[in-house]
Amino acid sequence: MKGNEKKNHKKRNTAVFIDSENISSKKASDIMREAKKRGVVDRVNAYGIQKDKSTQSWAKVARETEGMKDIRLYGGPGKNKVDQKIKKDMMNVVKSDSNIDIVVLAASDHGYAPDVEKLRAMGKRVIVIGEEKAPASLRNASSEFVQV
Repeated sequence: MKGNEKKNHKKRNTAVFIDSENISSKKASDIMREAKKRGVVDRVNAYGIQKDKSTQSWAKVARETEGMKDIRLYGGPGKNKVDQKIKKDMMNVVKSDSNIDIVVLAASDHGYAPDVEKLRAMGKRVIVIGEEKAPASLRNASSEFVQV
């Protein structure tokens, strides 16, 4: 670079995690728009059970959305199987990638509240994007709640 030339580069600081079991794929564009308002998106993962027909619409959305990965868990539905995978991946990402300082969680499930609080205690900004049904515990745990 010469003199006053500056490279216009922002760090990719935002990771997005979507629980396709409890938020409709019809909300995908809203989720992405809200995530991009808050940071530069580095990764987007949508999670579901491979044989769950109700979440398979997310696979199509992922194919059509730049940078989105559709993560399908094998087997039949299990108690909190998807939730546990998302929680594990959120923690692994923030611990392994120091650039990630914003976590966007698209979900409306109260079970995420303790993990959202942990992420905030680690200094991360946690944006929860959820539907009207999202409980107060999840809303209150987040840095910001966005209803879609």
